[in-house]
Amino acid sequence: MAQARVFQVLKSRVAQNAAALYAVQFLAYLLPLISLPYLARTLEPHHFGLVAFAQSFANWLAVVGEYGFNYSATRSLARQRERTDAVGGIVASVMGAKLLLVLGMAAITLGTVLLIETFRNHADLALWALLVAVSIALRPTWYFQAVERAWVVALMEGLIRVGHLVGIFAFVRGPQDAWVALAAQAIATGVVAGLELYLMYREVPLRLPSLPLSWVALRVSWSLFLSRASDSLYTSANGLILGLLSTPLQVGIFETGNRLVRPGLSILWPLAQAIYPRINHLMRRDAEAAMRLGRLALWATLGIGLVGGTLLALAAPFLVGLLFGEAYEASVRVLQVLALLLPVVAFGYSLSMQYMFPRQMDREVMYSVASAGLLNLLLAVLLAPRMGALGMAIAVVSAEAWAALFRFSVLKLRGVL
Repeated sequence: MAQARVFQVLKSRVAQNAAALYAVQFLAYLLPLISLPYLARTLEPHHFGLVAFAQSFANWLAVVGEYGFNYSATRSLARQRERTDAVGGIVASVMGAKLLLVLGMAAITLGTVLLIETFRNHADLALWALLVAVSIALRPTWYFQAVERAWVVALMEGLIRVGHLVGIFAFVRGPQDAWVALAAQAIATGVVAGLELYLMYREVPLRLPSLPLSWVALRVSWSLFLSRASDSLYTSANGLILGLLSTPLQVGIFETGNRLVRPGLSILWPLAQAIYPRINHLMRRDAEAAMRLGRLALWATLGIGLVGGTLLALAAPFLVGLLFGEAYEASVRVLQVLALLLPVVAFGYSLSMQYMFPRQMDREVMYSVASAGLLNLLLAVLLAPRMGALGMAIAVVSAEAWAALFRFSVLKLRGVL
């Protein structure tokens, strides 16, 4: 009986989606161990820091283009996926909103070139960063998650990473090729985004978006966008913040540690992402089953985070020395501090994905990340000018811990946990 139940679970769509996502996250962790040492050594700390600064800007800008649709559109489609007309309307409104957001992203990039000295001196990096962000924003990840075909997202993510890796090794030969690292990422992501859009529109009738429906989509996702934008202040935008407060060298030191941690953090997401649409589907049909599934995901994700964080902290001196060399020795302490993110983020992320978003507690999540983003900025301003990369790492971990504690307290007070 027990064996039959285990076999049934393994055959479920949730398990298959989680397996596919974990496969690509393993690839996501492996490939940086190949490309990062090459980039760090070939570009040298200063130019590597410039690339990291531009990529951090691109990641933050992509949050503007994504606008929370990976949560709101996934939730809406998961609940309406049996109705073809409703699906077509949601897709049209989201894509129309994305096109409006792309115009805003271009305006923001122009402003940064005019205002930020690093981009004034390296406008080519700003341009390629914009193209990276637009490509990420236009990917219909939310659609494939909603119809529980996360394996498509996993496959495409793997293609992006392989294409980026090939571009780096084929064309980056010295510090003067810093822009090539961004160009390779932009081209690989753009090609995959086009392929994903083609696959989506093979299944969904193509409708021209209307301005009113696009505005509706933007309004519906406003609180989730604020949540994601605030979250980016202590996740994807850290290199950007540090670059404004310190030097490209310190950005390079921080990012070598950060980029070893971020793929590690990504091993926490597949289970939550695979279960998220199923919990939303169950919320209207079997609330008790949704609660059981959420509890299972919470404990499993937290366990993975505790084990991964411990191993990464212990291996930090070996990893930095082997991969980056003596020039990046200061990254060891940064990596050890950032390793604390794995259990902290595992807890906070699961609370939002498995308990809060399915109950439409978007505003509460927004409050948690907005306050954490402000805390991160405050601590960065206080610590980064004096402690450089290490100060930024302390600020990031503190902000994530606050966000997780905030969500736990809210769920406790509401009687959900």
